[in-house]
Amino acid sequence: MENYLTIVGIVLTFLGALSVAKGLFISKKEALKLGLSRWASDSDEENYKLPAVKDRLKQRKYGIIGAILLSAGFIFQLVGQFQS
Repeated sequence: MENYLTIVGIVLTFLGALSVAKGLFISKKEALKLGLSRWASDSDEENYKLPAVKDRLKQRKYGIIGAILLSAGFIFQLVGQFQS
C-alpha cells in the first residue's frame, strides 16, 4: 500500500510542477500580443478583457492548481514513507 501512496504522490507532484510551469510556455506571437501597451478603462469589467489581464488570471488559476497538486503529492509521499 505504501508503494502506491508514494507513486500517487510522485505523479501528483509531477502534475503540479507542470501546472505551475504551464504559464511560462507561450509563443512569440502571444508574447507580442501581451506585451503591447493598451489604454485601460475605468471599469474593472472592461479591464478584465485585456489580454495581459486575462493571461495573468490564467497563470493565477494554474498556479493555484499546481500548488494544490504539489502539496497533495508531497503529503502522499510522506504518508507512503512513514507507512513503510
